[in-house]
Amino acid sequence: MTTQAVEAPQVSDPAADLSPWQRLLALSGVAFAPLFVVGWLASAVSDSPNYIATEQKWIKWAHHDHIKGRVSSFALVLAAFVFIYFLGALRSVLEEAESSVRGSRELARVAFAGALTGIVGVTMAFVSIANASAPGANADPLVSKAVSTSTAGPFLVGAAGFSAFLLATGVLTLRTGVLSRWTGFVALVGSGCFFITLLTILNNSGNGSAFGYAFFPAMLSLVVWTVAASISTYRSTPT
Repeated sequence: MTTQAVEAPQVSDPAADLSPWQRLLALSGVAFAPLFVVGWLASAVSDSPNYIATEQKWIKWAHHDHIKGRVSSFALVLAAFVFIYFLGALRSVLEEAESSVRGSRELARVAFAGALTGIVGVTMAFVSIANASAPGANADPLVSKAVSTSTAGPFLVGAAGFSAFLLATGVLTLRTGVLSRWTGFVALVGSGCFFITLLTILNNSGNGSAFGYAFFPAMLSLVVWTVAASISTYRSTPT
């Protein structure tokens, strides 16, 4: 009785198939940065009048800045879309560090939840401000004032989310070395600045708060960290 050798079916390596997509997802953080910066700088929030300003100033603001608001909204919505894909790649990287240091799993979960909360809150705030000036010269100053004032909630919730996100990733980076060590310090600086902006709740008389100035270095830290983490993740992904 003779036996005939049967060739084993060739099975493709899932890791090899996914690597190009993983590298592409990793670069989504680089794509996020210019979109986010354009949306941030084009936003009408920097020119919006104080709550106690006259109605004429609110009408003038809506008339002059409604185009900027639309550009800002479009860029930020695209940035949020891309950021979600970046989080997918980042989560895979953070999960790899879970087994190396005790407590890393919890930090990775906090980072993911904080990032989602942050991007949703901040995007909603900027889009709402754009809607406040969308009618242009036909805008109702009372409506514009009310909508602009209501964005404080999403802004602060977003700041809280980003603060938790950067704190978790900063600590995780310094403890495990999952990303370049200097990015851990950038993340901690950004987390602290975002947390300072939360203090505007305690000091806001309608003319703005000095704590709000921390929002600029906070956003800058977020952009720098995202680009650096994206490039680092791209390089570490096998080809």
